[in-house]
Amino acid sequence: MLLQNDLQEEFIQKGVDFYKTKKTAGYLDLAMRFGKCRTTIELIRRLYDYDCTILIAYPDNKLKTTWQLECVKWEYQNPNITYVNFSSLKKFTQYEFDFFVIDEFHSCSENEREYAKEIKNNCNRTLALSGTVSDETKLNWGLKEIAKYTTIQGIEDGILADYRITVHLVELDDVTKVMDKNGKLKTEKQKYDGYTWVIESFKRDSKNFMHLALARNRLSSSSLGKMNHLRNLLKDLQDKRVLIFTGLSKVADEIGIPSYHSKSPNDLAFTEFQEGKHNHLALAAMGKMGVTYKDLDSVVLLNFTYNAEESSQILNRAIKLDYKGKMADLHILCLNEKPELKKIKESLSMLDQRKINYL
Repeated sequence: MLLQNDLQEEFIQKGVDFYKTKKTAGYLDLAMRFGKCRTTIELIRRLYDYDCTILIAYPDNKLKTTWQLECVKWEYQNPNITYVNFSSLKKFTQYEFDFFVIDEFHSCSENEREYAKEIKNNCNRTLALSGTVSDETKLNWGLKEIAKYTTIQGIEDGILADYRITVHLVELDDVTKVMDKNGKLKTEKQKYDGYTWVIESFKRDSKNFMHLALARNRLSSSSLGKMNHLRNLLKDLQDKRVLIFTGLSKVADEIGIPSYHSKSPNDLAFTEFQEGKHNHLALAAMGKMGVTYKDLDSVVLLNFTYNAEESSQILNRAIKLDYKGKMADLHILCLNEKPELKKIKESLSMLDQRKINYL
């Protein structure tokens, strides 16, 4: 913690120096567990004390709670803080604020980004925050980098657990036939190939392209091939404490192990997993990473259809969990199909390739 406090102090001072040179907008690229909320709060305190109006924007309402709790924790009770979800940024394009915070700014859609830029132009100072900033995001936003602290640095400094990633290349089931909406019996391989053939004939900005791409992603998320591979993997890990993230509650319930998600009737499966009564627990969303899971051995990601920045954020959350040997053992199930192979390589492009093994 002493090292982390020293690093935060260094970055707070970098922010103070940045804004005192009359630069009005910049970003901090900080790995998870660095303490971006505290860094931001202390930066604002040193620039303004309490004499300022603040707008904090975020992509997920859970982040609003995080900011509110952090302000209490670090005793910064400024009544002039306004919170807004990215989806409502349009409502604030005509307002002026002293300090505008854009948390996880890489997650803004194109429209949300334009609204945020309008707000930025009306604010004295703007600070964007992320732990995974791609070259595309830098280009789209045109902000100045204030400072950067990478996952690799976090691992070297002992703030984050080290990690290894195994990507399991899975074949689609081409035996079991299920009736589609047109009454035809098809295997999931035939359905996937059909989606891919049609998708490749559409332009990316067409509604049909998006509809079919989402349908293909749903097929991937609940693939029989992936489910069978997962069950075999869990047999190999039967004596290990493992979390499985599926993306869908229906899929989590169908694996054949205890599951816990927003639709669960109670938290019995979660409680018993925490008490060590069973080794495997299926979850439906990466959002459950906000819960503390102790002494894990491995994490399995059944669903992985994100861009490079979002994927790095998800993997960083997995790294943040508490592993027995302080080594995050991550398994990703990926269809052995060109569209998904391309996607997974792009998704993992911001990570240390030496830590990734394809099977």
